[in-house]
Amino acid sequence: MDTILDIKDIHKSFAVNFGRKGRAFGNEYKNVINGLSIGLERGRVTALVGGNGEGKTTLFNIISGLHRPEGGSILFNNGRNTIDCTITSPWKIASSGVGRMFQGTRVFGGLSVIDHLLLQARPVAAETPFNNVIFPLKIRKSDRELKQHIYENLKEFDEFRELWKEGKKAASSLSFARQRMLSLAGLLLGTYDLLLLDEPSSGLSPESFNTLYNFLDVMTARGKTVLLIEHNMEFIKKAVDHCHYMAEGRILFSGSPEEVLSHDKVKQSYLL
Repeated sequence: MDTILDIKDIHKSFAVNFGRKGRAFGNEYKNVINGLSIGLERGRVTALVGGNGEGKTTLFNIISGLHRPEGGSILFNNGRNTIDCTITSPWKIASSGVGRMFQGTRVFGGLSVIDHLLLQARPVAAETPFNNVIFPLKIRKSDRELKQHIYENLKEFDEFRELWKEGKKAASSLSFARQRMLSLAGLLLGTYDLLLLDEPSSGLSPESFNTLYNFLDVMTARGKTVLLIEHNMEFIKKAVDHCHYMAEGRILFSGSPEEVLSHDKVKQSYLL
């Protein structure tokens, strides 16, 4: 098995009560992740399912470098080098090839839709004050080429084509579903090897679901790997290769979506 993400024995807790100086009263902590271990196979769509408050988003935050665990390791191998996400800064994790779609909307409200897309597609080296001041014509030419690149990538997706038509609108003016689509389109344009999608189907219209399915097909066809958190079981059955059920900070069941969803505990969680 070609493992792109190797998660071993992760532990994470949070303080329950805080005093005036930000310290927890009486060592009151809640264990959110308790010795969780999974391996993520390259080029597949894997789902992490379970009830609310079971530690799924916390695990995403640890992979992204936003939280530090008390123990364990998360080794990300992008095919060029390997980093431990538990001791690496968020920006370096992202630049190494980990892209993320958050549960809510995360857009820069003052940017237009097209500027949002340019931000994702533009090489990092172009975004320096020196280049912008000394080589403004080169940057403008680069932007024209990038816009063509963006259009060529988005035109095959119904919802993404609609975003292109709204390119001059402020990102904050888009509906919740369109802002989610904007985040997804940005991941399509970025140079990511692993995508973390938190509730990607949340708030989407039936038409947007087709774009989401197509997006996953294109990503895996390109050799990308997807780990997603999801509560829509019909979506899980249709879009996912492998599934893990998480409860009390641990992985209880793993297998195909059909195998995992057949367990009584999982059925009770989702009223199946």
